[in-house]
Amino acid sequence: MAKRAKDPVNRRSASRSPDHAVWHSYLGTDHVPTFSADQHVGTALRETFHAFAHAVADNLRPLELTLNMWFVLRSLWEIDGRTQVDLASKLEVTPAAMVGIVNGLEAAGWVERRRSETDGRAFRVFLTPMGHKVRTKASGQALQVDAKALRGFSVAEVGTLLDLMRRLRTNLSD
Repeated sequence: MAKRAKDPVNRRSASRSPDHAVWHSYLGTDHVPTFSADQHVGTALRETFHAFAHAVADNLRPLELTLNMWFVLRSLWEIDGRTQVDLASKLEVTPAAMVGIVNGLEAAGWVERRRSETDGRAFRVFLTPMGHKVRTKASGQALQVDAKALRGFSVAEVGTLLDLMRRLRTNLSD
Protein backbone atom coordinates (compact mmCIF):
# COMPACT_ATOMS: atom_id res chain seq x y z
CA MET A 1 0.00 0.00 0.00
CA ALA A 2 1.45 3.37 -1.03
CA LYS A 3 2.15 5.89 1.67
CA ARG A 4 0.28 9.17 1.41
CA ALA A 5 2.39 12.27 1.11
CA LYS A 6 2.07 14.68 3.98
CA ASP A 7 -0.33 17.29 2.65
CA PRO A 8 -1.21 20.10 5.10
CA VAL A 9 -4.54 20.62 3.33
CA ASN A 10 -5.69 17.05 3.98
CA ARG A 11 -4.30 16.50 7.49
CA ARG A 12 -6.91 16.01 10.18
CA SER A 13 -6.47 16.60 13.85
CA ALA A 14 -6.40 13.34 15.80
CA SER A 15 -8.70 14.92 18.38
CA ARG A 16 -11.39 15.71 15.79
CA SER A 17 -13.75 13.33 14.08
CA PRO A 18 -13.45 13.12 10.26
CA ASP A 19 -16.62 15.16 9.75
CA HIS A 20 -15.03 18.27 11.27
CA ALA A 21 -13.16 20.64 8.99
CA VAL A 22 -9.64 21.59 9.95
CA TRP A 23 -8.55 25.20 10.08
CA HIS A 24 -4.93 25.12 9.09
CA SER A 25 -2.21 26.87 11.05
CA TYR A 26 -0.55 28.05 7.83
CA LEU A 27 -3.68 30.19 7.26
CA GLY A 28 -2.86 32.14 10.38
CA THR A 29 -4.77 30.43 13.19
CA ASP A 30 -5.04 27.08 14.92
CA HIS A 31 -8.83 27.35 15.22
CA VAL A 32 -10.64 24.16 14.21
CA PRO A 33 -14.20 25.13 13.20
CA THR A 34 -17.34 23.11 12.88
CA PHE A 35 -19.76 24.26 10.23
CA SER A 36 -22.28 25.83 12.57
CA ALA A 37 -23.03 29.54 12.79
CA ASP A 38 -21.52 29.77 16.25
CA GLN A 39 -18.20 28.27 15.14
CA HIS A 40 -17.73 28.92 11.40
CA VAL A 41 -17.41 32.43 9.96
CA GLY A 42 -18.81 31.58 6.52
CA THR A 43 -21.88 29.89 7.98
CA ALA A 44 -22.40 32.73 10.46
CA LEU A 45 -22.25 35.31 7.66
CA ARG A 46 -24.65 33.30 5.50
CA GLU A 47 -27.18 32.87 8.31
CA THR A 48 -26.84 36.53 9.28
CA PHE A 49 -27.42 37.60 5.68
CA HIS A 50 -30.54 35.41 5.49
CA ALA A 51 -31.87 36.84 8.75
CA PHE A 52 -31.31 40.39 7.44
CA ALA A 53 -32.83 39.55 4.04
CA HIS A 54 -35.98 38.07 5.59
CA ALA A 55 -36.38 41.00 7.97
CA VAL A 56 -35.86 43.60 5.22
CA ALA A 57 -38.27 41.73 2.91
CA ASP A 58 -40.89 41.68 5.67
CA ASN A 59 -40.47 45.41 6.25
CA LEU A 60 -40.69 46.21 2.52
CA ARG A 61 -43.75 44.04 1.89
CA PRO A 62 -46.28 46.80 2.83
CA LEU A 63 -44.71 48.93 0.08
CA GLU A 64 -45.20 46.02 -2.36
CA LEU A 65 -41.43 45.85 -2.88
CA THR A 66 -39.58 42.55 -3.11
CA LEU A 67 -36.02 42.28 -1.88
CA ASN A 68 -34.69 42.14 -5.46
CA MET A 69 -36.73 45.22 -6.37
CA TRP A 70 -35.19 46.97 -3.37
CA PHE A 71 -31.67 46.08 -4.53
CA VAL A 72 -32.40 47.43 -8.03
CA LEU A 73 -33.85 50.66 -6.65
CA ARG A 74 -30.83 51.11 -4.37
CA SER A 75 -28.53 50.72 -7.39
CA LEU A 76 -30.55 53.25 -9.36
CA TRP A 77 -30.55 55.73 -6.45
CA GLU A 78 -26.75 55.55 -6.63
CA ILE A 79 -26.52 55.78 -10.45
CA ASP A 80 -29.74 56.34 -12.37
CA GLY A 81 -29.94 55.09 -15.95
CA ARG A 82 -27.96 51.86 -15.58
CA THR A 83 -28.45 49.24 -18.25
CA GLN A 84 -30.36 46.08 -17.40
CA VAL A 85 -27.19 44.08 -18.06
CA ASP A 86 -25.22 46.27 -15.61
CA LEU A 87 -27.95 45.87 -12.98
CA ALA A 88 -27.98 42.09 -13.48
CA SER A 89 -24.22 41.95 -13.08
CA LYS A 90 -24.22 44.17 -9.99
CA LEU A 91 -26.96 42.12 -8.32
CA GLU A 92 -25.52 38.80 -9.52
CA VAL A 93 -28.71 37.64 -11.23
CA THR A 94 -29.20 36.50 -14.80
CA PRO A 95 -30.21 39.07 -17.40
CA ALA A 96 -33.49 37.16 -17.82
CA ALA A 97 -34.20 37.43 -14.08
CA MET A 98 -33.42 41.16 -14.23
CA VAL A 99 -36.02 41.60 -16.98
CA GLY A 100 -38.64 40.18 -14.60
CA ILE A 101 -37.54 42.42 -11.72
CA VAL A 102 -37.58 45.52 -13.93
CA ASN A 103 -40.99 44.50 -15.31
CA GLY A 104 -42.33 44.51 -11.74
CA LEU A 105 -40.76 47.89 -10.97
CA GLU A 106 -42.11 49.31 -14.22
CA ALA A 107 -45.62 47.96 -13.52
CA ALA A 108 -45.51 49.63 -10.08
CA GLY A 109 -44.54 52.93 -11.72
CA TRP A 110 -41.13 53.20 -10.02
CA VAL A 111 -38.94 52.90 -13.13
CA GLU A 112 -39.11 53.26 -16.88
CA ARG A 113 -37.01 51.65 -19.59
CA ARG A 114 -35.49 53.63 -22.41
CA ARG A 115 -33.49 52.30 -25.32
CA SER A 116 -29.82 53.25 -24.98
CA GLU A 117 -28.78 56.13 -27.19
CA THR A 118 -25.35 54.55 -27.77
CA ASP A 119 -26.36 50.86 -28.08
CA GLY A 120 -29.69 50.16 -29.73
CA ARG A 121 -29.78 46.63 -28.27
CA ALA A 122 -29.54 47.81 -24.66
CA PHE A 123 -32.16 49.29 -22.38
CA ARG A 124 -31.38 51.76 -19.63
CA VAL A 125 -33.51 51.84 -16.51
CA PHE A 126 -34.46 55.22 -15.04
CA LEU A 127 -36.27 56.13 -11.87
CA THR A 128 -39.64 57.83 -12.25
CA PRO A 129 -40.73 60.58 -9.82
CA MET A 130 -42.48 57.79 -7.84
CA GLY A 131 -39.23 55.82 -7.83
CA HIS A 132 -37.43 58.79 -6.31
CA LYS A 133 -40.23 59.38 -3.82
CA VAL A 134 -40.30 55.79 -2.49
CA ARG A 135 -36.64 56.10 -1.48
CA THR A 136 -37.30 57.77 1.88
CA LYS A 137 -39.95 55.31 2.99
CA ALA A 138 -38.18 52.18 1.68
CA SER A 139 -34.82 53.24 3.14
CA GLY A 140 -36.51 53.88 6.48
CA GLN A 141 -38.01 50.39 6.44
CA ALA A 142 -34.62 48.84 5.69
CA LEU A 143 -32.81 50.93 8.30
CA GLN A 144 -35.26 49.71 10.94
CA VAL A 145 -33.74 46.26 10.42
CA ASP A 146 -30.22 47.62 11.00
CA ALA A 147 -31.40 49.39 14.15
CA LYS A 148 -33.02 46.20 15.47
CA ALA A 149 -29.98 44.05 14.64
CA LEU A 150 -27.56 46.51 16.24
CA ARG A 151 -29.45 46.96 19.52
CA GLY A 152 -26.95 46.98 22.36
CA PHE A 153 -23.94 47.66 20.10
CA SER A 154 -21.83 50.74 20.77
CA VAL A 155 -20.80 53.01 17.92
CA ALA A 156 -17.26 51.65 18.32
CA GLU A 157 -18.49 48.04 18.09
CA VAL A 158 -20.41 48.80 14.90
CA GLY A 159 -17.26 50.38 13.44
CA THR A 160 -15.21 47.33 14.45
CA LEU A 161 -17.79 44.97 12.95
CA LEU A 162 -17.76 46.86 9.64
CA ASP A 163 -13.95 46.95 9.64
CA LEU A 164 -13.73 43.20 10.26
CA MET A 165 -16.18 42.43 7.46
CA ARG A 166 -14.22 44.74 5.12
CA ARG A 167 -11.07 42.79 6.00
CA LEU A 168 -12.82 39.50 5.21
CA ARG A 169 -13.88 40.82 1.79
CA THR A 170 -10.35 42.10 1.12
CA ASN A 171 -8.80 38.77 2.12
CA LEU A 172 -11.18 36.90 -0.17
CA SER A 173 -10.48 39.17 -3.13
CA ASP A 174 -6.76 38.27 -3.12
